[in-house]
Amino acid sequence: MTPATSLFAPVDDDLALLNENLKNLIGARHPILYAAAEHLFGARGKQVRPAIVLLVSRATLLNQEITSKHRRLAELTEMIHTASLVHDDIIDESTLRRGIPTVNASFGSRIAVLAGDFLFAQASWYLANLDNLTVVKLLSEVIKDYAEGEIQQGLNRFDASLSIDAYLEKTYYKRLH
Repeated sequence: MTPATSLFAPVDDDLALLNENLKNLIGARHPILYAAAEHLFGARGKQVRPAIVLLVSRATLLNQEITSKHRRLAELTEMIHTASLVHDDIIDESTLRRGIPTVNASFGSRIAVLAGDFLFAQASWYLANLDNLTVVKLLSEVIKDYAEGEIQQGLNRFDASLSIDAYLEKTYYKRLH
């Protein structure tokens, strides 16, 4: 256990449940999407974002159990982050992430783009069903900022004259990672 993950010990059981729920949120309507979901969520990354959501939930609820809406928000946070990683791997032409083949390496770029889009769309649908306009607005802005950061990075690729301010602005917009 690393120092960072030991901070997540209070929500270890919640994170294990999160992984199972993520696969179920994707649904098995299409075998390729389900295979991509298994591939993505089976790798189990650091899960920093959902861990923070769960830790804050536990801290603010005191002696109460985490609600289904808190769990769903943690799941959506991980879905959105994962969708951004799928798209990032396509843009960067990455073949490995965390030591395993990326979705685009396994299924091709066309399927990977659609899988990333599907994750964003599915997360958006579940997000709307939380019935919390403040949270919807916040996460929508995060997705928009991420896309803007990727576009800025793509436009400035190999630009050695890029100012430090422009670089920091692009990095700020990509903070989702």
